[in-house]
Amino acid sequence: MPSTKILLIAATACFLVALAFPTVAITVGENTASDDIVLEPTSQYASLNENGELQLDLEKLNNHAHTTFDDVFAVTVNDDAVERVWIENDDLSLEFYQNGDRSAEISASTPLEPSAGDTTNVGVSVDTTENYEDVETFTIHVQYQDEDKEEEEDEDHPKGVELTSFEVDPTRVETGNNVTANATYENVGRTTKETTARLTVDGTVVDTKPLEIPPGETKSAVFERQMQWPGTYEIGVDGVASESVTVEGPPIHVLEASVTTTEITAGESATIEATVSNPTGQRVQRTLELAVDGIVVDTRTVMIEPDGETTVTFERQFDDAGTYEIAVSGVEAGTITVADRATITVQNRELSAAATAALAPPMAMGFLFLGIAANRRWAFVPMR
Repeated sequence: MPSTKILLIAATACFLVALAFPTVAITVGENTASDDIVLEPTSQYASLNENGELQLDLEKLNNHAHTTFDDVFAVTVNDDAVERVWIENDDLSLEFYQNGDRSAEISASTPLEPSAGDTTNVGVSVDTTENYEDVETFTIHVQYQDEDKEEEEDEDHPKGVELTSFEVDPTRVETGNNVTANATYENVGRTTKETTARLTVDGTVVDTKPLEIPPGETKSAVFERQMQWPGTYEIGVDGVASESVTVEGPPIHVLEASVTTTEITAGESATIEATVSNPTGQRVQRTLELAVDGIVVDTRTVMIEPDGETTVTFERQFDDAGTYEIAVSGVEAGTITVADRATITVQNRELSAAATAALAPPMAMGFLFLGIAANRRWAFVPMR
């Protein structure tokens, strides 16, 4: 009976929902956990060719038949950001299926939706009733999670990291004393994750700590916070857990805070002032915190005389256009609106012949460089 030999070579493509096109990190033939996707031959029908490509060699297939091969190669996903994986081929009557289930086709309409660490064994079903060339290409598509959506869900904590406990001790202190906040995180994923714990006081981020958590393990971020102002505060972490802390002591507090200039241009600085009162008979020291959009960005430590008031000044440069909420140690100071820099208009002017000649060689070199960068296979031969 006549037989047919089919040779297929894997190509890769990646897509991002946000219409950006990153380079997908794919390892072929090696179990490299640092790469997003790993392709590995798992049968006699799959191998690596001299170019390091995954090659399927389905030899001596019967003509006019439907033949299947279970577990030809494996696809391992190591990155939580990978949302879907599917396989596509244009010319062959050929299907790919998963884990020995011939009804579970891997295609654009029925993709794999793996978690980090998942391995899928891929089988191949071939219909040789059609005519085709000896060598064909199949494409493995990798779709990543929408980055904008992921950031909206949690700016600092990647998928797989969970806050498991949060404690503050003590919950009643005298001014000038510390409280300890302990936040514990668990990595429920299968790859090491980096996360940032954010300590908040009444919703304002006052401190951060980076953590690196191996898969399946827990780590804690421990904060020490000095409570300088009397009152009741919500001490929390990441905006999802908090405890009330009561601070007792003399009524030393920030009376008012204000922005002296509410409208500036990007690149300019604004001045923020705050007045602190000390109605006691003792000289005291306090630290004031400047917050922009709910995050502490600067501090000032001052000494306040008995029965006196002190005005503290902050200077803050704003490089990006927008409107910013300003506060000093929990007291609202107002908003600052930052406008874009004015556009500089360059007027056209004619160059003399001498100037044009002098500019020619550098411009030629610039075009030469761009040409090489755009296509490495181009060759440029200087004219003699």
